[in-house]
Amino acid sequence: MMTQIKRLATAIGILFLVLFIIIIFNQLMQVYLYASTVNHTLGIVVLTVFTTVFVVLLVAPVVLFFRLPKPLLAPDSEDDMPAYIPQLSARLAKNKLLLGHSFDWSQKEELQRALYVLDAQANEIIQKTARNVFLSTSISQNGKLDALMVFSTHTKMIWDIAHIYYQRPSLKDMISLYANVGTTTLLATQIEDLDISEQLEPVLGTVLQGSAVRSIPFIGPLSSVIMDSLLEGSVNAFLTLRVGVITKRYCGTLEPFNPKKARKAAIAEASVMLKVLVLQVSGQVVNAILKTARNAGSNTVRSGMELAGKATRNVKRGFFGWFRSAASEPSQEQ
Repeated sequence: MMTQIKRLATAIGILFLVLFIIIIFNQLMQVYLYASTVNHTLGIVVLTVFTTVFVVLLVAPVVLFFRLPKPLLAPDSEDDMPAYIPQLSARLAKNKLLLGHSFDWSQKEELQRALYVLDAQANEIIQKTARNVFLSTSISQNGKLDALMVFSTHTKMIWDIAHIYYQRPSLKDMISLYANVGTTTLLATQIEDLDISEQLEPVLGTVLQGSAVRSIPFIGPLSSVIMDSLLEGSVNAFLTLRVGVITKRYCGTLEPFNPKKARKAAIAEASVMLKVLVLQVSGQVVNAILKTARNAGSNTVRSGMELAGKATRNVKRGFFGWFRSAASEPSQEQ
């Protein structure tokens, strides 16, 4: 499975590289033609300079990438643990977030305690990111824009969590992390992995029962809007929590990293976080929707009053016009 994914990713990467080169070639030829209209020699010089700059910018990142140190990968089996633990100890010993603590880096239990400290800081980032995703997607209700925003937010969250554990991760570290987290998160083999209705139903029911929406006369049509908004935000927040937990488990683990086990553990941990998050933040979404509904209602009433006033003035103007014309007819007859 992973071999097929790597082949597909390689093919897509080559395709994008070819398209990129074609676009650059087209732009270089346009610059050359523009410069050649002034002077043929100038066109050759400009083409040579821009081509050289393009080749350097294209080749330099590739050279720097292969010169980077080998990434510290999470172990896949117990056989890799003896080599992994000393490397993890060396990395944690240089972590600035752990400088205020005292650990015996030769003991596995101390390494786990150090990881717990980093886990707490990672949880803060995960919960903050999920809270922002919940609020933004609940209110915006824009599918394509929300998807783009959630994707970029997940990317930023993964980067932030990686820096908690790695501090200054190499490019290889980040590529390996994004690949493993993306594969673990997106390639779920069982559909129930994404079924969160059991987690959301009691939470959303509690929110509606404990909120002020029960006292609103027009709650019937408005309740569906509130439920849709809360459900949209909850789903995106749950996926955010899930991605964050998987990233945390991948970055700071002393056990062999099992994607299937990590998915199940992430669902359980994310479900607990989700309930707390929804109960804390959903009130802001409900209040925003109610405020919008009240403003829309007052604007509708105000618009209706303005239209009624305008109609009254038109009737009055027409009546007085007819009265004046009727009064002027006898005088004309005389």
